[in-house]
Amino acid sequence: MTTLYRPVLIESAEQAEALPVGTVATTADVYQVSRKIEDDGAWHRPDLIDDLGWDEDMVGWSALVPIEAEEEWDVVGDAAVGRRLVTPWEEA
Repeated sequence: MTTLYRPVLIESAEQAEALPVGTVATTADVYQVSRKIEDDGAWHRPDLIDDLGWDEDMVGWSALVPIEAEEEWDVVGDAAVGRRLVTPWEEA
């Protein structure tokens, strides 16, 4: 499996809370980058020891959401001639 990142605008605190572990988010207003980590699913900033923890403050942030992708190959005769990565959200 390969991980791709889909850009998503965070539009609510509930959405920020529901984003999967491994999501990275940033805001243009003030240079801040936060990520959800596996330990507790909370948002953490690399420059802070404490959790960011405020999902409501992340409304308007841009997130890169990790999505697992599978390789799909085009085969002509006995040769693989092309490959692409297919994700579940592409199929929906």
